[in-house]
Amino acid sequence: MIRVAIVGKVNSGKSTLFNALVGSDISITWKEPATTRDTVEAIAHSKNTDYIVSDTAGYYPEGDYPLRKIMEEKTEEAIQKSDIVIVVFDAKSGYTNIDKSLRDRFIKGKKPFIFVVNKVDNEKDRYLVSEEFSKLGAEFITISALHKKGIDKLLEKLDEIANNIKKNKENSNEVLDRAYDKIQYNKIQYDKIQKDTKEDIYQDVKADVKNKEELKRRIRVSFIGRPNVGKSSLVNAVLGYPRCIVYEEPGTTRDTIRIPFWFDGNYFILVDTPGIRRKSRIVKMTLEEKSVKRSLSAISASNVCVLVIDATEGITHQDKTIAEIVQNKGYGLVVAINKIDLIKKLNPAGGIKKFISAMKLTAPFLHWCEFIPVSAVERDGIPELLQAVVRAYDSWKKRLKPSQLLKIRQKLMQLDFMIGQNPKIFQVRTCPPTFTINVKNPLILRKNQIMHVGKIIRELYGFEGSPIKFEIKRHTY
Repeated sequence: MIRVAIVGKVNSGKSTLFNALVGSDISITWKEPATTRDTVEAIAHSKNTDYIVSDTAGYYPEGDYPLRKIMEEKTEEAIQKSDIVIVVFDAKSGYTNIDKSLRDRFIKGKKPFIFVVNKVDNEKDRYLVSEEFSKLGAEFITISALHKKGIDKLLEKLDEIANNIKKNKENSNEVLDRAYDKIQYNKIQYDKIQKDTKEDIYQDVKADVKNKEELKRRIRVSFIGRPNVGKSSLVNAVLGYPRCIVYEEPGTTRDTIRIPFWFDGNYFILVDTPGIRRKSRIVKMTLEEKSVKRSLSAISASNVCVLVIDATEGITHQDKTIAEIVQNKGYGLVVAINKIDLIKKLNPAGGIKKFISAMKLTAPFLHWCEFIPVSAVERDGIPELLQAVVRAYDSWKKRLKPSQLLKIRQKLMQLDFMIGQNPKIFQVRTCPPTFTINVKNPLILRKNQIMHVGKIIRELYGFEGSPIKFEIKRHTY
């Protein structure tokens, strides 16, 4: 696919344009400058071509902004990876010094580009823009990303450039280029990049493509938790390269960042999410509230969630609240105990295993989850974490055979509270596993008794990492 980077100064409407192109409110938009900090990617479709579009942080005016250097580095990375660059100018602020430097850079460069003047909402704006931005000395397209005006014309221009790129690549080793680009999503190959040539890596990826039918699973994994517990650092540790911005300031991540990733024959979509604070501490109608809503939406779009816990703080009340959200929504869950390297230095009595066991006791309702000690800084425990995610996904999709359900029924009939109930059990759904238990009188069954049935099912058939749901019904005979 053709890669497109959207660049420009902060607050020029890049994220609004990104959302208009991909047809979804993926990138967060807000009146505050520098809302977008990390690079957000999604697929856009035109009549002729599919594009991977990158929304970038952009360029900040002169001045001291803590994340400025990191944001601009991420923007530069997106430009280098792109086939086409859309340079966005702000009609409301006029032609600025930053705009001039961007104009000079791309006109003198070799990479295909499109100049776009945004926030042109009416004919009067268009007239003023034609005079002000004539200083560009090049063709430009006027749009209103907010009102989706001019988007079709922009897509037509993209298709025109994309067709030329495809023709130029017909005689080149395009497959090799795509394969090499894929290493950014592959931890194992990334580790090899220092000692392997581009051709060596290509051979590995080519083998991957041939064995596409051997793909085991496609798993969407969201990394969730409180602010500043190391979610972005852990995602970077999994990937093996610094994809997500990491900074000591809480609340650095504002968007949900989606990154494709391969591991052991499994295809993951890793989702880095903004931190979730207590509801009472979130000010209404703010950027933080909007970011938190993105995190909750990411949970609902997941197969498995990784709840990241700060090992030095233990499981807090807010951690439990987030875990309960996942459990109630019925998604798989793995608990990652991050910063375990700091705990190891303290040399706790009984070792790390006893430390994790003690932590699990503080959240007994998560008995069905795996707790994996990890260190994002030292990249320790990453394979174990991914393997736990795969197990949770398999449990989440597991369906028992009739013979296995019969064995559960035999166990149920031995329970005191099931005497005279003639219990029958059926699995009616997966994702999460959901069972119907038919009894003579469902009203006398208490919650703790139903939980005991879940314990029996887990003892027999696992389901580790997945919640189990029950529907209690009266016999119809």
